Amino acid sequence: MIRLSEADGRPVLSRESAERLGELMHVVVDAPSRRITALHVAGRRRKAMMVGWADIAGFGPDGIVVDGDGSMRPPGDDRERSVAGGDLDLDGRLVLDDRGDSQGALTDVLFDEESGRIDAFVCGEREIPAERLRQIGPFCVIVRAEPGAGE
Repeated sequence: MIRLSEADGRPVLSRESAERLGELMHVVVDAPSRRITALHVAGRRRKAMMVGWADIAGFGPDGIVVDGDGSMRPPGDDRERSVAGGDLDLDGRLVLDDRGDSQGALTDVLFDEESGRIDAFVCGEREIPAERLRQIGPFCVIVRAEPGAGE
């Protein structure tokens, strides 16, 4: 398990050419599956580039290794373009439950570096299990209210 805050800015390297392709800037999260599906890589090129999770060969403490230079691609849909533009950046995003109660600001995301599966969202000292995730939007992250909360 790794913290997203520890991975931010980590170099992204090509296994094929051993070149540095850029740095991890943002992640694309699929809310229904609670997985990271792609990484936004910036640095070497001016245009936003993505790499799909399936093209990641290794996610280690010193770098992220992708299969090759051909793994890099432009954003494929509106969600990926929004992530690359910073509109869906998770850092500091307000977390609300579906009753409208603030859970605080998102300070970190815990995920499995092998699969991209998200385990928890961190708001300060509090961890919210990923199973509670409903949606990530440009204003906030919506999670299910805890059973019995607010009753």
